[in-house]
Amino acid sequence: MAAAALLLGILVIAAAAPKLWPSDMEGGALASGRPPAATASATVAPVSWKGRDGGTGFVVCGANESWVRPTIDEENAHLAADARYAGTRADDSYSRAWLPFRGGASLLDGSSANQRDDLVALTGLWNDPHFAANAAACASIEPQVWLFGYAPTKYTAEDRLIATLQVTPAPGYRMVVLTGVIRPQLVVVGSMKVAFFAMPTSAVTPTLTPAPKPTQPTTPNAAFVFPPTDRPLQLALPAGCRLLNMGRHSDEQGAFWRVQCGSAKANLSVAVTAMRQGWAHLSGPPIGVGLQNYAKGTLTMSLAYRLDGPAYADDFTLVQYSRPYSAGGPAPASPFAYVREPTGFDLPTGCGWRESPAGFTNDGAYKLPFACPDLRPAEIQLTFNRTLQAQGWHVDNGGFGSLTYAKDDLRLTASFPDEKAEPSQTPWVVEAFCCFGA
Repeated sequence: MAAAALLLGILVIAAAAPKLWPSDMEGGALASGRPPAATASATVAPVSWKGRDGGTGFVVCGANESWVRPTIDEENAHLAADARYAGTRADDSYSRAWLPFRGGASLLDGSSANQRDDLVALTGLWNDPHFAANAAACASIEPQVWLFGYAPTKYTAEDRLIATLQVTPAPGYRMVVLTGVIRPQLVVVGSMKVAFFAMPTSAVTPTLTPAPKPTQPTTPNAAFVFPPTDRPLQLALPAGCRLLNMGRHSDEQGAFWRVQCGSAKANLSVAVTAMRQGWAHLSGPPIGVGLQNYAKGTLTMSLAYRLDGPAYADDFTLVQYSRPYSAGGPAPASPFAYVREPTGFDLPTGCGWRESPAGFTNDGAYKLPFACPDLRPAEIQLTFNRTLQAQGWHVDNGGFGSLTYAKDDLRLTASFPDEKAEPSQTPWVVEAFCCFGA
């Protein structure tokens, strides 16, 4: 399935939380081919960068702040000219070039020069005349994260399973060597989640088992002990969902399950099912973004969807606690569960969806753009309105250049003006399930 590259915010599960995705997932590693001659730096012997980071846990070893990713047409032409990428197109959502070409980060695990050369071809770095020199200067034993449109600001690895590389928007690209403690998973995050990777086993920092302390055994707080159960509490999963395995937290305050419901859409539907059964969706990432948090009575719950690789079609993790959410107290509930894929309506005849997202609303919803080539921009709103009303939607609210529609438990907002407040050739919509927790 196509993978979305972007993510909105991240609330990392506490140290006691389980691994969110299987350890054998390949993260940003890409299928390798014969290295092209253009990247002759494959002959440079890798070295260790440890001790050069000043305690930050990372080193920016190479960068080009003026680099701009090639256009779709330029990228496709480049791939078509290389027999190793025959049939690979950056505008094909099922292609292996789709995510690297759009992503804000890629992982170079150092497994081979071929892997690096594939990243160069698929991300668009081939058009940078300085890249070969940067790659030669950056040869490292440690894994690297290549950032596109971002710069690193902080690296933390307090959680025993997940490390975090915080980034901020910045022009060009940067090659970042990770010199700190390497955890089994790495999340790259700015104002939204940028990428998630499973780190190569050989790079993960060994965890020492501390010697037992001669202290009296502690008794778990009875108020927070999670009841014995083999299924999630107060949640009836859809009929097609299977519980693949289960574990309990060492502090006895929570449990986790790996779940598969048969498809990306079915997996995402669990979040909606939970809210229909009284689970309040807490503020933070909405449905379709990665990890969401919920509360019901004295229980809290997290649903963790994978964003890279097979994305939502892959097994996801469901975690429940009988204590307050590990990242802090419950937040105000949101009545909306935003979706990434349009549902419940069809566009007017002759209109089609464009590459998503076109952007994000202030609360993190995906803007889903569409175009109507056969209509003048001033005609699109009227045609769209007639089409939706014919499909059973009714106008719930409206303002300058935008309309809000309702149909059963769905809500849809359509925006038609461009940045100049004129009718746009590519309007967009935001769709959500409603109204949970209201």
